[in-house]
Amino acid sequence: MKKIIKDISNTVIRTAIYIRVSSEEQVKHGYSLQAQRERLVEYCKEKGYQLIEIYIDEGKSARSKLKNRTELLRLIEDAKAQKFDRIVFWRLDRWFRNIADYYKVQEVLEANKIDWECSDEEYSTTTSNGRLHLNIKLSIAQNESDQTSDRIKFNFENMVKNGRAITGSHGVPLGYMVAGEEKNKKVVKNPDTEQVAIDMLEYIRKSGSIRKTVTYINEKYNLKICYDSMRHYLMNEKYYGCYRGIENYCEPYITKQEFDEIQSLIRKNVKNNKKYDYIFSGLLKCPKCGCRLSGYQQMTSKPKYNVKYKYPTYRCNHAHNDKLCNYRKHPSENVIEKYMINNVKREMLNLIKSSDSSKEKKNSKTVKLDKEKIKIKLSRLTDLYIDGMILIEKYEQEFQKLNSLLQEAEKNESEQESDLSQYKDFLNSNALSIYDKLDNTSRRMFWAKYIEYIIYNEDGTYDIKFK
Repeated sequence: MKKIIKDISNTVIRTAIYIRVSSEEQVKHGYSLQAQRERLVEYCKEKGYQLIEIYIDEGKSARSKLKNRTELLRLIEDAKAQKFDRIVFWRLDRWFRNIADYYKVQEVLEANKIDWECSDEEYSTTTSNGRLHLNIKLSIAQNESDQTSDRIKFNFENMVKNGRAITGSHGVPLGYMVAGEEKNKKVVKNPDTEQVAIDMLEYIRKSGSIRKTVTYINEKYNLKICYDSMRHYLMNEKYYGCYRGIENYCEPYITKQEFDEIQSLIRKNVKNNKKYDYIFSGLLKCPKCGCRLSGYQQMTSKPKYNVKYKYPTYRCNHAHNDKLCNYRKHPSENVIEKYMINNVKREMLNLIKSSDSSKEKKNSKTVKLDKEKIKIKLSRLTDLYIDGMILIEKYEQEFQKLNSLLQEAEKNESEQESDLSQYKDFLNSNALSIYDKLDNTSRRMFWAKYIEYIIYNEDGTYDIKFK
C-alpha cells in the first residue's frame, strides 16, 4: 500500500513489522513465521527503512478478538507513543479480515500520522477507487473467514451428534479422558481419576459446600484443584452424559436429577458468598493485567483486644487464583472510599481543565473552521473538475484535504458543552452531602455514574478514568 507518503528525500522512515499466522495456516499453507519474518526484513532493507520493532502474533486466527492479539495491542500502544512512522506486513489478510476492527485501529494510526503498506500487495487509500478496493478486499476476507467458521461449527455439530470428541483430554472434566482411533475419538471415563470424580460428586451433595469439597479432594488425593476449577467441573453436563443438548454423549457418573441438585447447591454457594455488597465492584482495575478486581472479606485481628474481624478488600484473581499476574496489592475498600470522597472533586476539576486546554490548542492549530465556507470550496472544486480545469489527481488531492477539514469542523461542532456538564453540575452541587445516607448498592451506583474504572497502583497512587 502507498498511503500517506512520508518518503521525503533523505528522511529515514522508522518502521515496525507485524506478523500474524494461525496454527492451522502454518500446517495447511506453510505461512510460517520465519518465512514472513525473512521476507519482511529483506523488504525493509530494500526500501531503506529503519527497522524499529517486530511484532509477532503466533497461533492467532484472523477472527481473534483484538484483546486476544496481544502483540497487535502492544503495537497500537507503541503507535500512540509514535515510536515508528510506518507498519509493514506481508499481505492485507495478515493485518485484518474484519472491517470493523480494521477501522478501529486505522483511526489510531491516522491520529498519530502512521501509515502502512504490504510487501506483496498494492493498496492505496488516497483515492475513492483505492478505498473502495480496500473495502471490497476486506469484505471478501471477512466473508471467507465467516464461511470457514460456519464450516467448523457444522463439523463440530456433526461430531457431537455422533458422540465424537471435539477436544483433547485437557478439555474434559475430572474423571474423563479422550480415547480411541484418530478419526473416531470418544469421551470415556478415565480409570486413573474415576474414583476421584465419584468422591467429588458424592461429597458436594453431602456437604453442600464447594470450598469443603476442594479441601476434601485435595487432601485425600494430594491434588491442587482450585475453587474455580472445582466449580467448573461440577457445572459440566458431561457428568450426566449430555453435551451441547445431545444425550448419551458419554457414559454418565450421575443422573440428570442429581446433576440439577448439585447446580442448586452451587447457586446457593454463590448467593451465600454475596452477602456483602462491595461498593467498587466492577470499578477497580488491575494495573498489571487489566482485569477487574474482585471483592472479598479479609480477616484481621487485634491481639491486644483479643478481637478478630473482617473488612472488605479487593484482589486480582488472575494473581491470587491463577498465578498469571504478579499484582500483589489488596486495596482496602475503606481506603479507596476515603480517597474518592476527599479527591473526586479535584480529579473532576483536572479533567475539565485538561479538556478546556485541549480545545484551546485545537482552536489555535486550526483557524476557526467554517463549515459553509468549506462546502462552498468543495462545490467550486467539483465545478473545476467537471469543466476540465483540473485533472483527476489534483481533484482527489484537494477533495481529501477539504473533506478532512469538513469532518474536523463537524467533530468540533458536535463536542457540546454537555459532555462535561455532569461533572460541572457535580462540582457546583453538594452531592457528597447525602453519601453517608446511602447503602452500599446506592454508593456503587453513585460512583458508577461518573467513573469507568479506578486503578490502585503499587506505589499507592490512583489513576481514575471518568466516563
